[in-house]
Amino acid sequence: PTFSPARLQLDCSENVDEEAVKQCINEDSTLECCEVLSGDDIVSRVTCGSEETINFEECPESDEDNLVTHQKLSHGGALVHTEALLNYLEQEDESTPTEKMILRNLSSSIIHRRVNEKNSDFYHFILHKTVR
Repeated sequence: PTFSPARLQLDCSENVDEEAVKQCINEDSTLECCEVLSGDDIVSRVTCGSEETINFEECPESDEDNLVTHQKLSHGGALVHTEALLNYLEQEDESTPTEKMILRNLSSSIIHRRVNEKNSDFYHFILHKTVR
């Protein structure tokens, strides 16, 4: 079995022995390409995806004021973020057709929900206008 430290994975086309697995598991602590992060750093980077901070590099390392609040996202907002993810996958060489198909289906589902919600709002508006 061969080990590729740049990709952090084992080539399992051959038999993999226990030593190769241990090497793969322990390799991340010795690679210079990997940045060691504290728990707070990880939380800050994960939760710093607010609309004001689109670019990951612009995200402050430990600024609690920029933590994402859990508020309801509109259909339009969900569609924008889904389309952004789809654009990201389109640019990635390693993305699979299945991943892209899932996001396209999700975008389609969001569009249908948005249309149904607008139709429902229109129906309720007309219903209340004619009742009065």
